[in-house]
Amino acid sequence: MKTALVILAAGLSSRMGVPKPLLPVGGRSALERALALGRAALVSETVVVTGRFREEVEAALKKLARPHERAVHNPRYEEGMFTSVQAGIFALSPDAEAFFLLPADCCAVSPDTLKTLLQTYERLPAPAVVHPACKGQRGHPPLIPAAFVRDIGSYDGPGGMRGFLSRYPAAEVETGDEGALLDMDTPRDYAALLSYLGLPTYPSEETCLALLREAGAPERVVRHSRAVRDTALYLAQKLRERGVPLDENLLAAAAWLHDIRRAEPDHAGAGARYLLTLGYPDAAILVARHMDWPEEAPLIIDEAALLYLADKLAREDQIIPLEETLRRMEERLSENPEALNNARRRLAAAMEIRRTLREKYGVETPPPA
Repeated sequence: MKTALVILAAGLSSRMGVPKPLLPVGGRSALERALALGRAALVSETVVVTGRFREEVEAALKKLARPHERAVHNPRYEEGMFTSVQAGIFALSPDAEAFFLLPADCCAVSPDTLKTLLQTYERLPAPAVVHPACKGQRGHPPLIPAAFVRDIGSYDGPGGMRGFLSRYPAAEVETGDEGALLDMDTPRDYAALLSYLGLPTYPSEETCLALLREAGAPERVVRHSRAVRDTALYLAQKLRERGVPLDENLLAAAAWLHDIRRAEPDHAGAGARYLLTLGYPDAAILVARHMDWPEEAPLIIDEAALLYLADKLAREDQIIPLEETLRRMEERLSENPEALNNARRRLAAAMEIRRTLREKYGVETPPPA
C-alpha cells in the first residue's frame, strides 16, 4: 500500500513566539523528527506545508529532504490549519492510497505508532480513518484514506478537519504512546514534551556562563546576573528549609540568563525567544516574566516569583531595599509619569512577593550589601 505523510508546518506559532517546526528536540529540529517518522513508516512521499515561516522552514527542509520529501506553500495559512490540510493533500500524488496527517510540533510520536496504524488500516473491511489513542484520548497522526481528499477539499462546514472527520467512519487503536498526545503549542507544552523524552529543559550553570560569553554580555550584566542568582538561591534555600521545594538549578539558570538580551527592546521577551530556539523552554518561561508581573496572575511563590523579586532587589550587583529603589526611581523619573507608574507597579509586585514570603513562610530577604 502506498502511503504519504503530510506535515503541517504553516502555523503562526503565535503562542510560542518562534517557529515551532525549527525548535530543537534532542539534537534535531521538530521538523527533522517529523520527517524521520515518515521514513520509519516507509511512506512513499512526504509533503511539508509551509506558511508564515516559509523561508525558514523551506531552507531547513532543503538541507534535510530526501527525493520523496518536498514543500508546498499555503498562501492562505492565516485562515487556519484546515487550509493547510487542503494545500497538503492537493499536492499528494494520485496513486497515494492513504496519508498520515501530522502537525510538525507533534514530534514525540513513536515510529511504532505509525506502523500500528498501518497494520490496523490494512485489516479494515472498508476504508476508514484510523486514530492512535492513549489512555482513551485520541492523538496524532490519524491515517486517512486518500479517497477522502476530494471531500476534504470541498468541505466548508464547522470544526475544520476535526469537524470533517467526525462525519466519517473511524477506528481507534490503543497504542500506549503518550507521545502521540503531546504538542508544542506553548513553551509549557514544549517543556512537557522534552521532559517526556527525558531531555533537559534548561541549561547547566556552566552552559549559562558560556552563553553569556557568546552573547558578549557586558561585565556589569554578568555581575548583576550573579547577584540575582545568589539572591534567588538564598530565598529558595530558606524556603527549602521550611519544606517548600523548588527547582534551584532551574532558578539559577534563569537568573544567569534573564538579561542575556539586555540591549534589545523588550529584553525579557527577546531573551525568552532566544532560549526557546536553544531548546530551554523552562528557563524561557521564567525569563519572559522577570521584568513585569501580570496583575491578574495569582501570587504563587515559585521560581518565577523568586526570580522577579531577586531582580528587583539587585541594583547592578548590590542588594538595595525596595523602598530605597522606589525613592531613587521617583527622583530620577519625576518628569516621566508613564515610566514612573511602571516602576511603581513593578516594585509594588515585588513588595507583595516579599510580604508573602515574610508572612506565610517566615522568610526575609537578604540584608543590603
